[in-house]
Amino acid sequence: KAAFKNDKIIQLTDTSKGFPANNSIGVMRWRLAAKAEDISDPPITFTAWVNETGSGTYNITLEYELTGGDALNDVTVSIPYQTSEPSVSSFDAVYEVSGDSIDWTIGDVDDTNANGSFEFEAQAESEAEFFPMSVRFSKTRPYVEVDVSSVTLLNMGQDISFSKDIKSTADGYMVVMDEEYRLPLQSEKSLSYTIKPHLLAYCPRTDLLAIVTQDEVIEVYRIGGQRAFVVKRKTPSTTIVGLEWIRDGKCLAVALNTGFVDIVSGETGKIIRHGGDDPFNIDAANPKSKVDRGEITCLGWGTVLTRDTIDLKKPSKPAVDQSVISDLWSRLGLNPADEPSASDEDDLEFQGQEALLKDLPRQLSFLDVESILPRLSPIPTRHTASGRYDMFATQTALDDYFDSMQRKDRLTADVMFVGHSGGRNRVTVDDILEIEYKPDFPGSGIESPMEEGDEKPHSLVPLMYTSHRRSKNHALLRAERDDEATDGPNQGFKNLHISLFDIPLMSSGGSHLHLIVSRTAQLRDLCGYISCSIVSAKSDWTTHTNLPSRFMENVNETLEEKGEGALEDNLYHLAMTGNFTPTMLEWLRDELAERGHKRWDHAMTTLYTELSKILHTNLLPVLERSMVVATNLRGLARYYSDTPHFDVPPEAFTSILSTLSSLQLLVHEAVQILGTEQRQFRAFSRWLRHQIDLAAADPESLSAKDMAERETPQLDLPNTLAYLEGGLTKSRLKPIVFSTPEVDTSRQPKSKDLITSIHTSRTNPQDSSTQTLLSLHLWSAHLTAVCKSAHQHISLWHQSSRPKTLDISCRTSTTASVLPYLDIRMLETSANTFQTFVLGVPAQPTHRPHTEVCELALWNHTTAANGEPSNTWQQILLPSSSTTPSTISALKFLDEETFLYVKNQWQTVNELEQDGRVANRFEEGWTPRYLIANGKKGRRNCVVVEQGKRKWRTFDLEGYKSGRSFGGQDGEDEGEDEESMVFD
Repeated sequence: KAAFKNDKIIQLTDTSKGFPANNSIGVMRWRLAAKAEDISDPPITFTAWVNETGSGTYNITLEYELTGGDALNDVTVSIPYQTSEPSVSSFDAVYEVSGDSIDWTIGDVDDTNANGSFEFEAQAESEAEFFPMSVRFSKTRPYVEVDVSSVTLLNMGQDISFSKDIKSTADGYMVVMDEEYRLPLQSEKSLSYTIKPHLLAYCPRTDLLAIVTQDEVIEVYRIGGQRAFVVKRKTPSTTIVGLEWIRDGKCLAVALNTGFVDIVSGETGKIIRHGGDDPFNIDAANPKSKVDRGEITCLGWGTVLTRDTIDLKKPSKPAVDQSVISDLWSRLGLNPADEPSASDEDDLEFQGQEALLKDLPRQLSFLDVESILPRLSPIPTRHTASGRYDMFATQTALDDYFDSMQRKDRLTADVMFVGHSGGRNRVTVDDILEIEYKPDFPGSGIESPMEEGDEKPHSLVPLMYTSHRRSKNHALLRAERDDEATDGPNQGFKNLHISLFDIPLMSSGGSHLHLIVSRTAQLRDLCGYISCSIVSAKSDWTTHTNLPSRFMENVNETLEEKGEGALEDNLYHLAMTGNFTPTMLEWLRDELAERGHKRWDHAMTTLYTELSKILHTNLLPVLERSMVVATNLRGLARYYSDTPHFDVPPEAFTSILSTLSSLQLLVHEAVQILGTEQRQFRAFSRWLRHQIDLAAADPESLSAKDMAERETPQLDLPNTLAYLEGGLTKSRLKPIVFSTPEVDTSRQPKSKDLITSIHTSRTNPQDSSTQTLLSLHLWSAHLTAVCKSAHQHISLWHQSSRPKTLDISCRTSTTASVLPYLDIRMLETSANTFQTFVLGVPAQPTHRPHTEVCELALWNHTTAANGEPSNTWQQILLPSSSTTPSTISALKFLDEETFLYVKNQWQTVNELEQDGRVANRFEEGWTPRYLIANGKKGRRNCVVVEQGKRKWRTFDLEGYKSGRSFGGQDGEDEGEDEESMVFD
């Protein structure tokens, strides 16, 4: 091998030996491996034309052409058949029919006979019976340029004369059918029940597919077909009318026929928030009555920038001394090396050191103080009154929810749009704050703000929503329902309109918009967390004091019948004198006994433990965190005082802080009382067990007296007597945790009144006038009231500015009536110039010259760079390459350059080749009907649902190339040829 590689010499390893005489032996074999595009034209090219002339009868025309340049000898084509013997139409052809093939002998093919044809007809079940065709030929030159230049005798060192014969033959040269276009199949799923295919929702980030069954059950599947989770809905009687993934797949929005939208966790499938519920009300026993909002016809989601970025080419001002900047950051306890750079997407505003000082207030507002606070602990789900606060049930759910509030990208906001047939539109920012308005469309009869139930049906209903992250305008596709343009149960539309509108909050909120929105949401949910914690404490009190209460009620009934006073008096007498009354002796020995004491001790010990957890790990941390959030909002309100950026009175947040301080004070008082009563109960429990043992041993016996003398000194009688006087029946902890006094939200209690009540309760626990303010429920209710008031102020700030709207009618011949297959997309075609494209199917296809049928239409509207939208539409008619009737059943935009559509039309391979748009042809029996696509680069795929609504297939759209390309990388198909040389 070394000799051949270095000197191009072929010789034996042992040079003392020679090649065998009078014997042919192969000494070299090579293989050509190259990319398909690097291989030159093959020696000869064959083209087969197959036409079905009748039922099971095919006419085949086979043509050849010399393409390699070298003359070929003894060319023969073997064509297989199965059903019947072919009938040859080419009378000048030389052929031979055998049992299962027909051999067409062409002979020599050179420049004088460079092309020809062969035609025959035969019966067959399919055209595939005639393939593959085998070709045999030979030529006098190898396919690769290789030759023998000399032959040398090594032992004599001299060249000798030789002769050579060159013969290249074809082995495995085949004529095959052109493969039909097939997309790579990622997965296929088949269900035993039908789904609603128009309610598909695909998440590009998590590759999750949400479907709705005919029984109104939401199921979420992974891209491979495995079921991830099922959404358990508590009101299955409602009908689902829309699905949309929001917050990059972290949540799933579910639109209902009642006009409300539920928010479902994208990780667990639990409903985070029910639409229409009062976010400040956790009492599920008395839910707020909800009035239907009307039919939801549009549910959309998008991400937009909250402020403009600065042009990088803008000349900067003289730089500020770096030492000044570093000193400022150091005083704030920050690392100067962490200063944001101009390339940081989170801080697009920074273009130099001079911007740091100017932007210091914004950086201060975004300091993550909460990261150093104790994290919140989960609240057991058994205590929550409704499923809206499932986010508080586990540590993972809590951390994920509150961490999502601190997302890095502060320059963007998530927008969810909900459109109703009555005209009311709702925009929810960051899935938190809901803005309600009715855009000023012609004939809308705007009333702002509208009351529930004031909506009147409008002829134009919202259908689809779209936006672009850098566009100030949002686009809404609206149309009238058309009873004449239908496709099965689906109703068509007419009189298309594009309604462009802005959201003033996006610009008025400035750089602090996300902070304002997230802090408002945190305050709302922290208020719910506080309420749930207090409800949990009350539930624990009710559960664990039930058994001791029954023990005491039973013996009190007996004592009352005998006129011997109350239980606490008898126990106090027993503790002071050591004398058992007959009734107490019987109760301790026979009724309570050792088993009853264990149950009593376990119940009260568990109560104090659970209350301690709630007070220390739930209430105190959440109150501290709530104060940070409320202080942040108050600071922003003062900073933006009398400006449209955050026009909310700071006093609203001052009231919240005052109420939180009162709650914190009351919780600390409860912690002290809890510790005192817990110590007293331990002493009481040990003393009670000692009395039960004495009663069981007969107090007058010698053993009982010895036991009393031995163990009595070890008992803590002061704490026992204190518990008998207070904690047993007059616990100071009970009104704080358990009492629910009537709340007058119109009158806000003051912190100094609470301080007075605490001092009074310490000196005179029996004073009932002080117990009103000593209630966690009372202060929680007032906190809810002041938080709701602040939330209303923020909502009024949202509603203070009405959106600018523009309604553009699409008046073209193709939009007079369209089928119910539409899609919309907004693109940035140039700097600050946006185009809104609408893809649809005209109900009456337009015929153009040369018999072309325009089965698709693409309408677009342009918004100029100055932000002023035009009043004109443009349309592009997309013709079909075939006049064969076809029906389009689904279409979707894939990305900025491509859209997909499904049509039921069978064409020949030749027609498919002419139609460069065909990506996949489905086999007979599997009829595609619905389509949803993911256009995220690197993960592009589509889901196609079959007509029976029980199966779907997921196809990979990456790497689909040539004339049917979506822009993927070209594949590397290798072609191979093998030849050999024999010395003679």
